[in-house]
Amino acid sequence: MRHKLFRFFSSVKLAVFLILSLGAILAVGTFYEAEYGTPAAQRVIYKSWFVSVEMMLLILNLACAAIDRYPWKKHHVGFVITHAGIITLIMGSFITQQKGIDGNIALGVNEATDNFFVPDTELHIYQSIDGRPFALLVQTPADFENHPPEKKKYEYKLADDDVIRVTRFIEKAVRKVDVKEASGKENALPALRFKLYNDRVNVSEWVGLDKQLPPFYDLGPATVTFIQGPLPMVPAPRNQIVVYQPDSKSPLLKYAIYSSRQLEPVQKGSVEVKKEYPTGWMNLKFSVEEYFNHADPQISYVAAEEDAKETTPAVQLDLKGNLRWFELESPHEIKGPQNTYFVSYTRKKYELGFGLSLKKFKVATYGGSNLPASYESTVEIDNSHEQVISMNEPLKYKGYTIYQSSFETNDRGEPVLSVFSVNYDPGRAVKYAGALCIVGGIGIMFYWKPKYTGRNKGRDKGSVA
Repeated sequence: MRHKLFRFFSSVKLAVFLILSLGAILAVGTFYEAEYGTPAAQRVIYKSWFVSVEMMLLILNLACAAIDRYPWKKHHVGFVITHAGIITLIMGSFITQQKGIDGNIALGVNEATDNFFVPDTELHIYQSIDGRPFALLVQTPADFENHPPEKKKYEYKLADDDVIRVTRFIEKAVRKVDVKEASGKENALPALRFKLYNDRVNVSEWVGLDKQLPPFYDLGPATVTFIQGPLPMVPAPRNQIVVYQPDSKSPLLKYAIYSSRQLEPVQKGSVEVKKEYPTGWMNLKFSVEEYFNHADPQISYVAAEEDAKETTPAVQLDLKGNLRWFELESPHEIKGPQNTYFVSYTRKKYELGFGLSLKKFKVATYGGSNLPASYESTVEIDNSHEQVISMNEPLKYKGYTIYQSSFETNDRGEPVLSVFSVNYDPGRAVKYAGALCIVGGIGIMFYWKPKYTGRNKGRDKGSVA
């Protein structure tokens, strides 16, 4: 029985089956990655249990095939080295899968960091004081994609018998805002819904001073900002609309419309709800459609349609009946009967172990166009020396490899952020060693095996004759 089992694991038939099935899995993974992205493909396919089983069976098959030839002769040298190389390569890949880290860094010029973020997510819960995180109470992995709250129970015990529960998770969500007058809440802050439109554009969004609502909306070529207090000086000419409440005790609103040609407003006055105001740029018209001096914003998330372009992961938490949604990288408070907590649903952060600052970023374009041909960053490492990171010249430092990945631009097409990919791969040396063994073993099999088996003697004699 043992002999039959060994013959099965060392058989060529098993090797062919494993290679073909592995090829099929990788083909499916390629299409899946193109459709859903690399993190999803890693989670569902590449790091799945069945791929791990496939790799273990392949290692077992290779080891049994090599042992089956024992005691080895000289002409087995290349065969054994090649099989050992493949096993070493797979083991190096396993080390990379378990210990490797891939993340990103985004820096503006003169910005510095000593950490980076990875796609894995975490949930951080802090004791909140005056709307700010004070003491970290919970820091836990938030793998809601693989283990949704409908199938796994998430409960976090806090102060004074408070318990936060995860009730819902939507991987691709869109934000829905419903704002009403906050009756009986004198400390509630104002909010308004504006409309900006022309023949081709029709944008209607809420802005407010409550932390659940953004205080401004950026359309790219123009911005709409809502503030409380006197009209401030703008730092630079830009197409923008500022709606402001001069006195917090009065519901009166005023507006100022600016252009990209001058610092002073081109138009200003008092706001009348639903009245149209021409902006003077791109035939756009502006109006305040709704306004509440004491607003009660209700934020919810729904699953996005298949053709939705802008989506975000979002998780719903329950603190003694108070349900609040938290989208990725948008921390805010959740209140209970006695205590208030600050919650952050965020990407996991790793320390680099050294400082990295961006000193200069340069983009070269193709002649006669704005298409980037190449781009590079000059960075300073640990405040000691500078190095250029380009598309084909990564930085290798203290076990990390940092690649120039991409860049982000502002509404004028000017680069404002340099984006780097960060890779830490403790299995790289093992994989290189395995690859060298494979190449060396194949070379030995092709060039040395005939010498040991005597298969070239006839050809040699014939050629001499």
